Amino acid sequence: MDIQTIGIIVASVVVMAVLVYIYDRRSKQEPIDVMDVTKLAIGAGSIAGGVTYAVTGDTDMAETITKVAEVGQEMFTGKPEF
Repeated sequence: MDIQTIGIIVASVVVMAVLVYIYDRRSKQEPIDVMDVTKLAIGAGSIAGGVTYAVTGDTDMAETITKVAEVGQEMFTGKPEF
């Protein structure tokens, strides 16, 4: 996978995270804090980039999306035990 594809995935995740934050703040009628948006964008981008880089190899985009989806779904399977 090339760096451009990883960049597109990271940018998409960052945009979605920021939009969800803005929607949440607007629905609660609270002000939008620029520092919070910046921290959220950096955090979401770095996590998305790290996960995408870690699960990719010499595969095409469809396989990469499938792997990322499977990794995300594994977190929510089974019954948690405390």
